[in-house]
Amino acid sequence: RIVVAEAGTGVGKSFAYLIPAVAWAVKNHERVVIATATINLQQQLIDRDLRTVQRALGTSVPTALVKGRGNYLCPRRLGEQREENSLFPDSDDVDGLISWAETTPTGSRSDLPFFVPDELWSRVNSEVDSCSVARCPNRETCFVLKARRAAAGAQILVANHHLVFSDLAIRRAGAGWEGTAVLPAFQRIIFDEAHNMERAATSFFSQSVSFHGIIRQLGRVLRRRGPRRFGLLERLPGLGAASADLSAVETELDRVRQEAEQFNSRLTAFLAGEASWRFTAETAPAFRTELTQPFSDMNRALQVLTARMVALVRGIDDQYREDPSFLQFVAVSRRLQDIATILDRFTGGEHETDAVFWLDGRRDGRGRGWVNVVITPLELRSLMEEAVYQPYGTVVMTSATLAVNGSFSFWGGRLGVPLETDRVLTGQFASPFDYPRRVTLAVPQDAPMPDAPLYQEYLETLIQRLVNASGGGALVLFTSYRQLSAVFERVAPYLEQRGFPCYRQGSDDRARLMAQFLEDTAGVLFATDSFWEGIDAPGETLRLVVVCRLPFRVPTDPVQRARSEAVEQGGGNSFYEFSLPQAVMRLKQGFGRLMRRTEDYGVVVVTDPRIVYKSYGRVFWNSLPPAAPLVAPGETLVEEVSSRLARYQRET
Repeated sequence: RIVVAEAGTGVGKSFAYLIPAVAWAVKNHERVVIATATINLQQQLIDRDLRTVQRALGTSVPTALVKGRGNYLCPRRLGEQREENSLFPDSDDVDGLISWAETTPTGSRSDLPFFVPDELWSRVNSEVDSCSVARCPNRETCFVLKARRAAAGAQILVANHHLVFSDLAIRRAGAGWEGTAVLPAFQRIIFDEAHNMERAATSFFSQSVSFHGIIRQLGRVLRRRGPRRFGLLERLPGLGAASADLSAVETELDRVRQEAEQFNSRLTAFLAGEASWRFTAETAPAFRTELTQPFSDMNRALQVLTARMVALVRGIDDQYREDPSFLQFVAVSRRLQDIATILDRFTGGEHETDAVFWLDGRRDGRGRGWVNVVITPLELRSLMEEAVYQPYGTVVMTSATLAVNGSFSFWGGRLGVPLETDRVLTGQFASPFDYPRRVTLAVPQDAPMPDAPLYQEYLETLIQRLVNASGGGALVLFTSYRQLSAVFERVAPYLEQRGFPCYRQGSDDRARLMAQFLEDTAGVLFATDSFWEGIDAPGETLRLVVVCRLPFRVPTDPVQRARSEAVEQGGGNSFYEFSLPQAVMRLKQGFGRLMRRTEDYGVVVVTDPRIVYKSYGRVFWNSLPPAAPLVAPGETLVEEVSSRLARYQRET
């Protein structure tokens, strides 16, 4: 069967699926995979919940937490980095990694006792393109192999959504369902935090190319630091590679580097400061005029380079064809060919109706602009049917936020869940928490509309007064970094002068930021994006959640817009059938940050008056837990918040 279950916070959904999963694994000797969206839940399942269940059942089923290989240190790549660092010392972090590698039992980045920048970690982590397991000289100390052996011996595997979709895509593409792909073969699958499945699947099944991605591949072949040279090209002469072939590859590498610089510059100029651009029949003339030539030049340069690399490969004697350097060189060549294929496909983007072709503008740590070339599937229904529902006899999907206005039709429709068939079992299980007596949902009825000129000033004043009323312990949620920054700059100095420490998303590593916030019951955390979910701040740490705007997705987002248009073209209403349900599910996540334990209490303030004055506001109210409603002018609301929090605390 397929199970779709919405279970509110405190129901115990982890035990609800772990007990039968463990019992089934024992009785039938089948492997069960549990996929979650956050590392916090993965660690909770492995470190606490599975142990509790096994003690209760008297079982000892082997379990394993499975991570993508990019999370693990590669001893061979670390050795190469150590060689470079000894010649050109530029990072104490390398020395720290070397010392850590000698004692760590896991090699997992999450176990590092110090922070390592992404740029450095990308040079020392395990990667499929640079991994040659059979002939690797570091095979015995390989952390990935150690993790894989643990997974192969386990009957319960816990992984993240992205890793599971990676495995399913490989199986769907031809690897089959009986052997090992990314994960060892499994028979039953459970998706927790299933509200994130569409986002995870969209991310994985998308294809993308960027300037940094191209340069990274080229650097694996050859990179220079002063007079010193590093990379695969320096190792191939020992395998008998012809000097003429080596020289030809190096020449084309330099050409591709130059072309990539020009390509990125042209794309950045084309965006002209915009965050994104979508390729459609209407925008195709601009693309043909300004970008056809850059795409063609970049593609041609890659094709010439990979042809030179293939010629070099053919000239190497068969006796060296299992050498790690040879295998890595071949892998890079294939990856560059894949990049060329994506670029070639993108140039015909206006003719494909089942995908979204778009440019995603970014900035690196130095403020330099760069552009992602992205191809995203328009819908996931057929992919989910082929990769999940057909091959697996049991599929459990659960979350605290799946239903909108009491219905699974939006979420289930996006993922192609056959809700109307006998195979699907559905259920909604309300939280046991006493929301009517311990939580207030408040809305200031005199707040301007979010797009009104006076809204920002009103919001800043209201946040200050609300935090004063609550004595801190507040999470302020935004839908954009721009508004977060503007409000923080105006509000934080005022609050800190009054003894309320203020924390801002992006000012530090997420884990350290949360640790600081959790240690101070007077703190105020300003956040957006991922902080709408996955935060567990029970007790006095969090008494007030302020939602500064109903979380509708930005209508200019290319994928969002394309999927909205698809709903309209199918005869539907994109607002009520797509945008509104998305926003409702997101608000449910933000609301859920407040109550994490039975004894918790507090107030959620939605400062966006549309939840009261718009006809669709009732959908939000009906979809949230039954908190005590409070709709009042801002001044009255602040007084009432103070009064109710004091009462909740006394009753606790």
